[in-house]
Amino acid sequence: MTSRASLHLLKVLPFALVLAAGCGSSTNSSSTTTSNPYATAYKSVSWGSTVTVSYPSSCEMTLTTTGKPDYTPNAYYLAPASGSQTVVAYTTASHMAMALISYADDIEPALKGSSATINICPSKASSTTDTGLGAIGWLISGTAMFNPFEADGSTAAVADNASYSFTDSTGTSQTAYFLDQCDTHSNGSTWHAHGNPACVTSQVDTSTGPSHIIGIALDGFPIYGGRDIDGNVITVSQLDSCNGITSATPEFPSGAYHYVLPIGVTSKQASINCYAGTVSTQTMAQARALACNMKAMFAMAHHNLQPGKPEPKVDMQNGGM
Repeated sequence: MTSRASLHLLKVLPFALVLAAGCGSSTNSSSTTTSNPYATAYKSVSWGSTVTVSYPSSCEMTLTTTGKPDYTPNAYYLAPASGSQTVVAYTTASHMAMALISYADDIEPALKGSSATINICPSKASSTTDTGLGAIGWLISGTAMFNPFEADGSTAAVADNASYSFTDSTGTSQTAYFLDQCDTHSNGSTWHAHGNPACVTSQVDTSTGPSHIIGIALDGFPIYGGRDIDGNVITVSQLDSCNGITSATPEFPSGAYHYVLPIGVTSKQASINCYAGTVSTQTMAQARALACNMKAMFAMAHHNLQPGKPEPKVDMQNGGM
């Protein structure tokens, strides 16, 4: 991945989300950056080709994204069906009816970029704050991190999946998912993860080595994959209620508080449930603007099934719900 040290603000995107978590005057000196391990660690991270970063002050990092993942998504996905759209599958837990959509034709054109300024000199608050629907942080892939839940706010997304296998018009076998093998998908405008995103962790981790920083939460604490400094899988029982832990990592050999996205977990602890640090009410409200856009998802599915637009050829022997 390409690391960029400066941010080119040519225009403020009309759909951009600006999240400001400022530092007090006592945290704006260069000596603070030097002594603060989080600020130092973030400056050493390799951010993906779809995100640029800059540092407006010693305790602030601004990320601007294109909204597109820096890895190759699947060719097809599933989105909630509506009206007369062809239902090809139902999700496991909530039994939402799913229609088939194309990433290139329906998802990618609708993805929107965003901008966020986050405090990189975080400290734990006296009490935790629940994460809401919408962005709860950003990943090195330039895409958002969401909390564990789908639109109803109670169903763990990674436990409410669906798949549909078929043969496309070129004769190629395809499998479409609501949530792909990387625990990622689009909500109509924002590409995001609900759990441990293998397509992101694989960019910085080995299969048996320690996890490295893969993102930052809105409260400024780093987000990691699911392995400890020795490469052992971290269990849910080792984490606090926010999916946080204080332990050594490659970036913090003496130990630091950070969030963990556990491997293979499909419960509400698949992602971050609460913030251990401070996030302003305004910041959380702005982040919720990126929450699930069901109308846009319906529109994507509807566009894919419009009269006159070729539908994928489906092999009924291989297709299913």
